Amino acid sequence: MTKTTHSIIILLIALQAILEPINSNAQNEDNILSTTSLAEKIYLQLDGKVYTKGNIVWFKCIVLNSGDHIPSALSGVLYVELITPEETIHEKKLIKIENGIGQGFFYLGKDLSEGLYLVRAYTQWNKNFGSDFFFEEYIRVFDSETNGSEEKPITDITLVKEETNKSRLKAGFNPLLIDKEHKDILTVIVSLDDKKDTLTLRKEKSDLYRIDYEIEAESRFATLQMQTENNERYSTTIVLNEDVLDLQFFPESGELVHRLQSKVGFKALDANGQGKFIEGDIVDEKDSVITSFKSNELGMGSFILNDVDSTKKYFARLVSKSEENQVLLYPLPRVASRGNTLSVERKDEQILLTAMSNYLENDSISLIVSFRGVRLYDMKVGLKQGIFKLSIPVEKLPEGIIAFTMKDSYLQPVAERLYFNERQKTRLNISVSTDKDIYGKRELTDLSISTTDSEGNPLNTNLSVLVINKQQLGKMQSTRQNILSWFLLNSELRGKIENPGFYFKNKDSRPNDLDALMLTQGWRKYNYSKQYNELPFQPELSLSVSGQVSSVLSKKIKKQAELTMLTFGEIKSGYTQTADSLGRFRFDLVDEYGDKLNVLIQSAKKSGKKMDYNILLDKNESPPVEFNHTKTVGKLDSVVKVLIEKNEEREKIDEAFPLQSGDILLDEVEVIAYRLTPTRKKVMEEYGEPEEVIEGEEILAQEEKWSYGLYSVLMFKFPDVVDISRGRDGTLYAVVRGTDMTLVVIDGKPIKYYDYKFIPNIPPSEVSSFEIIRCAENFLQLYIDVTGSPFLPGILCGSVISIYTHSGKGIYGVTPTVGLMQATVPVFSASREFYAPKYENIQPDDWTKPDLRALVHWEPELETDSLGNVSLSFYNADNVGEMVVVMEAVSDDGRIGYKEFVYEVEGKEKEIILVN
Repeated sequence: MTKTTHSIIILLIALQAILEPINSNAQNEDNILSTTSLAEKIYLQLDGKVYTKGNIVWFKCIVLNSGDHIPSALSGVLYVELITPEETIHEKKLIKIENGIGQGFFYLGKDLSEGLYLVRAYTQWNKNFGSDFFFEEYIRVFDSETNGSEEKPITDITLVKEETNKSRLKAGFNPLLIDKEHKDILTVIVSLDDKKDTLTLRKEKSDLYRIDYEIEAESRFATLQMQTENNERYSTTIVLNEDVLDLQFFPESGELVHRLQSKVGFKALDANGQGKFIEGDIVDEKDSVITSFKSNELGMGSFILNDVDSTKKYFARLVSKSEENQVLLYPLPRVASRGNTLSVERKDEQILLTAMSNYLENDSISLIVSFRGVRLYDMKVGLKQGIFKLSIPVEKLPEGIIAFTMKDSYLQPVAERLYFNERQKTRLNISVSTDKDIYGKRELTDLSISTTDSEGNPLNTNLSVLVINKQQLGKMQSTRQNILSWFLLNSELRGKIENPGFYFKNKDSRPNDLDALMLTQGWRKYNYSKQYNELPFQPELSLSVSGQVSSVLSKKIKKQAELTMLTFGEIKSGYTQTADSLGRFRFDLVDEYGDKLNVLIQSAKKSGKKMDYNILLDKNESPPVEFNHTKTVGKLDSVVKVLIEKNEEREKIDEAFPLQSGDILLDEVEVIAYRLTPTRKKVMEEYGEPEEVIEGEEILAQEEKWSYGLYSVLMFKFPDVVDISRGRDGTLYAVVRGTDMTLVVIDGKPIKYYDYKFIPNIPPSEVSSFEIIRCAENFLQLYIDVTGSPFLPGILCGSVISIYTHSGKGIYGVTPTVGLMQATVPVFSASREFYAPKYENIQPDDWTKPDLRALVHWEPELETDSLGNVSLSFYNADNVGEMVVVMEAVSDDGRIGYKEFVYEVEGKEKEIILVN
């Protein structure tokens, strides 16, 4: 049994034990209804939602077992990515996870463009379950200097409505604002809701590009994305109909059924996809009022329909506020003549379950209660006159989303329902106190924090403390996702949950709001309804280098290969290993921090003799990006504008005042252009400047698992750059289009014809750059050096392919036939300490520089002592008013907790005494 399999079995046993199954048969493996119960849940607590260029995005990482929320022991490596609006990965970090906890940051450089960015996190293990268990959070990045007033690359967006129930979308594009080297052809992708169309545009006399595109009248959103010749991208999303109201209805167990009572959830969305308050009546086809309804502030709610008739039609009737006396009718789903309903509601401390059918009057049915993919309760019962009722104590079910399923005698699901069981007593309690009620500017604040269970017993807990200015960041914090909403809601339901923090705020309306969310989000968006037959991705406990060795002449190795790997990080390390019968190998690394780690792998027989094996490293590719562009249509509200203005004010202060003691500079972002090395200079002087340069990193990024060398990547991924064809001798040759002959130079050294067979198999990881010099100078001399012949038949334009390698040792320094592999592998991102001024040794000049921080303090990892206590101190800024302390915590036994605490800073300044 492998260590991985053992860990999964332990996870299953722990999961089933903590769920307290109702029936005695719930402890066997047949009760695992979905393999997604084995997934990990990932949560990132970000310090904010809105940033300006030059800010740092701070985040804490929490990785828990899906079923019991105990900190995961499966994964020690977390991948966190910052993804641009153009769906490219701007930065990717590897975060070390210990006991389910880690931390990191992203620096938003000044070269970053404005827009909506996606922060995504996942483990290697969670790739088994698609994107359902990835963490995602969208943040907005603004330029405080322009405050949104700069010239936009896509302008003059106009919707022209025609009489034929169609419309035309017009827009202008200026690619030079994002790519100064762009010259001619512009690619524009038009996305209308879920449909995409690719257009090729040529510029007009005004140097602008324009589209006049016909669209269907029912389209709600349009995303315009332009791509320049150099693959620079820019996109924007617009609403096509500002007045549209999308009103959807969700019968409690899937459908309305003739003569059966049913609860119906509803959800109203405006043109921007945001919930919109509505109220109205439910009427039949004769306009008779059946019942009235009213939504919450997020546009959701429910109503009861009794004795509905399948021969009738029903409508929701609203009165439009935009046009006087205009009545809007929205049809409800048709009533099924035959069917079943499954009703779930809470009465005091009991959950009442009612199964009804209008055709299975006295038949047997099965009722299944499950939680996060594990069956808790399975009961075969008989209907009496089409009805069966069951009462379950609330405390007998865990807190969270419970799935109820009704099956007929053929074990086919006929009704389903999701229900949120709220049990606050199972959460972690956080209490906090301060040493004072009111503080002054820059005064030291002391916090004392205690964590316990519902009975007051101390708990071993890891918690974070975020201190923010309420005026600038408080509104966003109150509605954004937090540790409760993520682990209890977002992580289990696919799709957007608007203002997730809303569901755990208002105690009086919370049960109804949570139930409306369960009704409208729907069973089909439940993450635990899938079954995966294979789990190909193994848990990643540590950094590793893995791959496969094979014979030069065959993919199989005839004898076991001994592998030696050297690493060249801060600590030079050596590793040895024997590949398995398939040639597979894996080296587990000691922890390394930074950006990349250089490694060298050598193969040999068991005798120690060096062997000419091919060594191919596994590629750890990022999953496909799924970017929700409709989120980009949001407008600036007053809170965001204030925050941007404050950030701009802070930047001006930093520029106006020199660095003082204790200040630190942010890391500079170095932009590296074409680096003229001595070898490159020599090649350029000999043959001329390159017209096309492909960096080695770009080639490596395009390498597939089936790739077998440099030329295979060029052939399939860069067909427009160079032709790759097979010669009569079976060797692959690279030819520059439109030229009479192509010769190759590697690291400044001409390649002899008898060595051309080695070029195709150069590992992409060894290539620094691939450059094309068209109609090269001194081509005759190069031809003589390569062939030894002075005769150059009819060559008017001979081109040179110049390949540069990391080793700089030419063809024999990189060919894989020598049993060596040099590569760079990613390592853990180094953590960074949150900086805040310390005013304990305040200097007179310090008061001349205002301290306007909105983020007062960030402490991502605090461990409580054996009594559940922990304390910390920090200095306030110059902002006055209320400060919000946000605490998020998880205990060793899987309890989660959230707490907000408010204290006040008043305008009194600290007295400074000058000593002569």
